[in-house]
Amino acid sequence: MSATQTTALALTPLELAILGQLWAMGGTCDALTALPVERKSSMRQRERTCQTLRDRGWLDYDHDIAQFGLTLTGKTLLKLDLSVWPVTPDELMILRSCLGGRIHPGQIHRRVSVGDRQRLVERLARQGLIVVYRRAIVNLRLTAPGEGIVVAQL
Repeated sequence: MSATQTTALALTPLELAILGQLWAMGGTCDALTALPVERKSSMRQRERTCQTLRDRGWLDYDHDIAQFGLTLTGKTLLKLDLSVWPVTPDELMILRSCLGGRIHPGQIHRRVSVGDRQRLVERLARQGLIVVYRRAIVNLRLTAPGEGIVVAQL
């Protein structure tokens, strides 16, 4: 193995821990918070490490909105006659749910289906009615090159 290949395979302990745990879970995990990494690290460190692993092509994942709040436009909308705005009753409940400040999807009114929340929140964000404060890494997937790296490290 050349020096360049050895350097490319050099993993930090946290990178190795994340890849190893993901491999042990069958190559997929629903959320970064559900990944049982035993190394002491902050969530921010884990997110940065996942981003590095994704940049290398060893890991793939999606983002979900984890925290959001109303924009000035959204607050104004709630004061206007809603017949002129193209929002659904579920979207209106989401907007009303954030009147008190920043919230996460679990704090949306229970009448809004859990399965629809991310889609509706994304739509409201695109319309400029809410602002996204934080996103979470979800649906982690170990790629074929990533699997090869884990096996090579074992």
